[in-house]
Amino acid sequence: MVFNLAGAEAERKATVGVSVRSVEESKFPFIGQTGLSASLETLCSNGVRSPIYAADSSVQAIYVVSGSGRVEIVGFNGVKMVAGVKVGHLLVVPKYFVIGKEAGEDGMECFSIVTNLRPVIEELAGKASVWEALSEEVLQVSFNVSADFEKMFISKAANSN
Repeated sequence: MVFNLAGAEAERKATVGVSVRSVEESKFPFIGQTGLSASLETLCSNGVRSPIYAADSSVQAIYVVSGSGRVEIVGFNGVKMVAGVKVGHLLVVPKYFVIGKEAGEDGMECFSIVTNLRPVIEELAGKASVWEALSEEVLQVSFNVSADFEKMFISKAANSN
C-alpha cells in the first residue's frame, strides 16, 4: 500500500523545465480502489507549466510540497484568480477550470490528487495542445479572428515548449 511517486520515472516532459510523475491503477493497484489518481509535478527555477484542464470533469487538489511560485486559475467566462503560492498551500481546481503554474527562483514541486482513475488532462499550449485538433476554419469562426491571426496563434501555441 505504498508507492514511491518521487522515485517514479517521469512519464513525460510537459514543457521545458517541467516533469510530471503520475500513478494510476496499472502501476499501483491499491489506488484503483479509491477512484483517485495522483501526480507529482516538478518545475525547475522559473519554470512555466503550460495551462492545463481536466476534460473529464475531474476536480484536482494540489498541495505545494516545495519551493514557491504563482498560479493562475481561470474559470467560466474568463474569471480568473492569480495567487502566489508556497510550501504548505493547498489549491482546489474545480472541474473544467484551467490552471497554469510558474515556479519561483527555487523551483516548485506540487503533489496533486485527481478525482478520476484515468483523468483526461489537456494542454492549451505546446505540441500536445487541443488547438492542434481543431480545423483552421473552426478556430477562425469560434474566435471571430482572421486567417492570419489564427495561423500566428497556432504557431505560438505549438512552439511554447
